[in-house]
Amino acid sequence: MSQQISPGHTSTRTEAAKRILTAARLLFTERGFEGVSIRDIAARADVSKANVFHHFRNKAALYDAVLEDSRLTFDGLLVDLADHELPLRDRLERFLRDDLRTMLRDPSSVNLFLRQMLNSAGNPQRRRAEDTITEGMNDLLQTMAEARQKQHAHTATPDSTLALTLTLLGSAFMYFQLRDVLPRLDDAGERCDPDRYCAEIMALLHPGLTCQNDRTD
Repeated sequence: MSQQISPGHTSTRTEAAKRILTAARLLFTERGFEGVSIRDIAARADVSKANVFHHFRNKAALYDAVLEDSRLTFDGLLVDLADHELPLRDRLERFLRDDLRTMLRDPSSVNLFLRQMLNSAGNPQRRRAEDTITEGMNDLLQTMAEARQKQHAHTATPDSTLALTLTLLGSAFMYFQLRDVLPRLDDAGERCDPDRYCAEIMALLHPGLTCQNDRTD
């Protein structure tokens, strides 16, 4: 992966640091970067201001750490996608399912990025969010292209890889955005189940994902 992870932002964080990050993510999502103070974050995390500064040198560094946390979670999905022991279609369905589950489990992470992208162009927090998205997308596109080429997918071209990547990400995002609306659709039933939804998306994409190694005719 292209991103360098600093020692203070690893899985060895203390419980206090994790609470601070959670509090900061929620508050940045609710109020925006400018609308949140270190005092607010400390109060939400139930720690002192000194404790916040012990872990993060300032509010900007804390904001970066919140974005980095989301990036690390996304990197975990890419590791599974690069596992060539499974057929490509199975890996893509797992990626789609796990990406959607991650968003549903922690909506604030997605909503934070959405809020930042509504800032005016040139806003430093928007630029930082865009950088994080760009890094993740580039790694995903590279992983996707390598996976398709390794299994000799018929449609493994740069253009179709981008289209496939955006289709998977967009499918998960639309379900996430409409998750409260879906149960109200006529005769929704089991169609609202996330796992079934992901399986049906893959069934629609399957003809374009057929690999030479999978053909029986």
